[in-house]
Amino acid sequence: MSYDYLSDEELQKLISDIELNDMVEAPANISGKVLEAIDSSIETESKNKVQNKKRKIIEYRLYRFKVASAVAAAIAVMFLVPHSPVINKCISVREEYVSKITDAEREKALGNVGTDNRFEMFSEKNICITLMQKREEAEMRLMNMFNR
Repeated sequence: MSYDYLSDEELQKLISDIELNDMVEAPANISGKVLEAIDSSIETESKNKVQNKKRKIIEYRLYRFKVASAVAAAIAVMFLVPHSPVINKCISVREEYVSKITDAEREKALGNVGTDNRFEMFSEKNICITLMQKREEAEMRLMNMFNR
């Protein structure tokens, strides 16, 4: 943006002209134009306030709807996903796990362990721990499925 500034001579001439001559009168209709401009800006501002208020009300209602739908979905999932205690699962699943193991696998596992019974692979404690780990893995996969 370039501005056309007055030179020093022109500036001095303007200053002396203003000092010597009387003040220039404002146009007759300027006060009406100023008042109209003020009124229009006030009207525009009040319209903007009303629009902002309506927009905020709509946003708040949308937020309430989202929260209500999230709560409803959580309640639906809570009733649809079955939940049973781990203790009951451990016994039945442990028996299935032990029954699926073949005699050759048992001999191989016991052969690797040796005669020390402290590390017996098919003890109830080890089987329950293994099953609980598998249950936790399944729960994590399920949670990841719902988080997506």
